[in-house]
Formats: sequence, structure tokens, C-alpha cells
Amino acid sequence: MTKKLTFEEYLTYSNGTDTRYELVNGELVAMSIGTGQHGEIIDFLYRQIDAEIGRTGRDWIVRPVAIGVRSPRAGKWDTSRIPDLTVIPTQQWRELRTREAVIELNEPPPILVIEVVKLFGI
Repeated sequence: MTKKLTFEEYLTYSNGTDTRYELVNGELVAMSIGTGQHGEIIDFLYRQIDAEIGRTGRDWIVRPVAIGVRSPRAGKWDTSRIPDLTVIPTQQWRELRTREAVIELNEPPPILVIEVVKLFGI
């Protein structure tokens, strides 16, 4: 059985590789690179959202695979996902730049998170 990690242990975890992990119900889940098509979709959405933020003058920022979002799972708060794209206020991004880039439970939630997934059979 794999030892479950606390959220604090997750924030400081390192196995000496460049592998990125999400924390799901206390367990580390390695993030895959994804297909080229997955990357193209993320890039397309990033450019569209970034342009719309600029067009509307919102004080927001979009970041690809750079911000963790802590969320509940099975009644526990030991899950942190790293969405493909996250939109947050620019000030919130400035605050995350000086610490682990994870939006905590007591902080304002993201404006938008996007996870690109493959639908089978389509």
C-alpha cells in the first residue's frame, strides 16, 4: 500500500526528477505530457483567452499548467490538481509568484479552469 501524503508533504515532495505530480486523495499521480494535439488545443485556448482578456481590459491573467488548485475529494482536503489552463486576477498571480503556486481553500477560487480531455468514440 502506498503511503498517503498530507498536503504539506505534497508541497515539499521531490523525488529528484522533473516529473510533475498532482495530489489525489493523498496519493501522488504523475502528470503525463499529453499528445501533440492536446498541446495544440491548450495553445489555441491560451491565445484566445489571453486576447479576450486584453480586448476587454480585465485585470486577469491566464497561465498554462502553472497553478495548482486545492480541492475536496471524498470529504477530505488532500487533493490538488494542476489544470491545463487557469485564469485568475493578476494580483492573485503576483502573490503566487513568491510561494508555491497553489490556490488554497481560504483564497478566492480561480475565475476559470480548463482541463483538456480526450473523448473516446468521437
